[in-house]
Amino acid sequence: MKRRDFLKISALGLLSTGILKINPDLALSLSFRKKEEFEPPLSHIPIEGIIRPPGALPEREFRAKCISCGVCVNVCHTMKYDALAVVGLRDLKNFGTPYVKDMRDFPCGLCMECPKHCPTGALQPLPKERVAMGQALIDFSLCFGWNGDVCLSCSKACPLGAFVFDFYNSEWGNQPYINEKCVGCGLCVKYCPLGGSAVKVIKKETYKRIREEYDAQFQRLLNLSMEERYLVVYNENLPKIMARGRILEREYR
Repeated sequence: MKRRDFLKISALGLLSTGILKINPDLALSLSFRKKEEFEPPLSHIPIEGIIRPPGALPEREFRAKCISCGVCVNVCHTMKYDALAVVGLRDLKNFGTPYVKDMRDFPCGLCMECPKHCPTGALQPLPKERVAMGQALIDFSLCFGWNGDVCLSCSKACPLGAFVFDFYNSEWGNQPYINEKCVGCGLCVKYCPLGGSAVKVIKKETYKRIREEYDAQFQRLLNLSMEERYLVVYNENLPKIMARGRILEREYR
């Protein structure tokens, strides 16, 4: 019997006997920072799964090799990122395996220490540029840079910088775009100063499925006339942005 299966059965047994009492709403880690209660950006695009640590094998291979030892989580804590946690009992399929728990407050710092310490090879050491945790997407309707304001906080926070970010200059400013070289670390999510963030990280597999739709939206935006863009920004986007507000403490400096 695999160690992970043993842990699942043991935990379920303790729950059934009442020896172990778990509040289902208890978080795996506690943050005393007040959470931002906003609808996620690009809410119509699902993440579809959980974001694994950097260097993770393809999902099926990863689950076959991961023994739920927690070494990667401990290493992440030691490195002061606290990005990783283990999946709880709500998801028995992935129970005990590591994932990035909260990119808004605890993104991956791409220190690449967790793959070095993985005892089974479920996490593979590789250059930062080849990491494929996910794909970050900008919600153009919420991004300050796409709506007449000056903000490049996301690109400044990105550890790969111009390798990942493209910029489109126009009368509306220097507008950022995250290309497919993105590794999905989530630092752009954390340092977006919009309440609730204007950036979202999804699985690479999900991105492949919705890429045409997202690119079509991007091209439509670029092709709007000045008058059309003005109406979209001032009638549709700015009211949503103003409702969320700007959190200056989050801006990357």
